[in-house]
Amino acid sequence: MDHLKLPKRLRNNMTWTSKYCELHTYIKDGVEHVKPVQKILINGNEVCPRCQTEKWNKNLQGEVQQYYDDLLAKHKQNVLFTKSILNDKTITNASIDLYITDNQEERQNKDLCLEIMDCLKEGQVFNVLIQGNPGAGKSHLAYSILRELNQSGKVSCLFIDIDQMLRHIRSSFNYKDSHYTEGYFIKLLSSVDFLVLDDLGAETGAIETYKSATDFVQRILYAVTNARQDKVTISTTNLSSEQLFSIYDKKLVSRLLRNPKFILFKETRDKRITGLPF
Repeated sequence: MDHLKLPKRLRNNMTWTSKYCELHTYIKDGVEHVKPVQKILINGNEVCPRCQTEKWNKNLQGEVQQYYDDLLAKHKQNVLFTKSILNDKTITNASIDLYITDNQEERQNKDLCLEIMDCLKEGQVFNVLIQGNPGAGKSHLAYSILRELNQSGKVSCLFIDIDQMLRHIRSSFNYKDSHYTEGYFIKLLSSVDFLVLDDLGAETGAIETYKSATDFVQRILYAVTNARQDKVTISTTNLSSEQLFSIYDKKLVSRLLRNPKFILFKETRDKRITGLPF
């Protein structure tokens, strides 16, 4: 036994006993042999110094692993706050409790959001389309779902305003030092566990438009949705399903609507115009 491997505070104050620990072995010429280790007294307890050292090492490894796990959880939680692209920064205050319901449709959709939250927490995988009138609180509800899921620290969540993202990418064409490139966003949006694509179709113009999305837009969204077929994507849009299929490639829309749950607003008025809180 190499006594120098013990902590100095033990080497200077240890008392050796007459007993030996025979739990430790070594292999010689293919044969396992017992290597007795003389025991010592620590705080009046007779222990094997090697067993004690292994115990300390195991505890230290556990502490290091817990520190790493905490860092990883913090990193995942921070993705929502540091990587999201938002047009309206006030959306970061959104929560399901702050969504004020004024009619039956709003109450039903709020309850549906709560059900969706529970299903996603249980590990179910499906896509969500929040669709309908402008100003009904679609973005509020979408962010509320992410915020709730993000609290666990076990998943990564991201909120992306599509039009703002596309502006960043186009800007990177002229600013080569910009990290907001097409490749950056495709990798980021593809990697997170839960993604909100906010205001789908806004990049094409007015709500009444049936103008097809450009090849540039289609390429980015197709790459993201193709990579996320085993993950949850939540989309918000003012467009009807007919308009979505008219504007975007059918394969792209089918991926967004894979195994879908719909939250539809038909009657709710624009809360932003009336000034009512969500």
